[in-house]
Amino acid sequence: MNRIEILKKEIETDPNDPFNYYLLALEYLKNHEKINTEENFEFLLLKFDNYLPTYYTYANYLIEIGKENKAEKIIFKGIEISILQNNLKTEKELKQLLNFNF
Repeated sequence: MNRIEILKKEIETDPNDPFNYYLLALEYLKNHEKINTEENFEFLLLKFDNYLPTYYTYANYLIEIGKENKAEKIIFKGIEISILQNNLKTEKELKQLLNFNF
């Protein structure tokens, strides 16, 4: 059984854990499966919008593939949520990503 299959089984077992969806998106990213990567990150933003790791990773990916406008919106949303969660580390990382790319 490959990693993607394992992660899908984990998601079936616990569909309310954003970490498994995040790992699945990363696995697709690693395998250069663009459509699956984007679909999984979009699902995370929709269903688990408070899951902060999604914002940096997805925005950085979007920058790499030339979707800067979308990436910038995601960065701003991530900064907003990190401020609400009082997560200074993530806020700083997202601001750095913003400053380095825009």
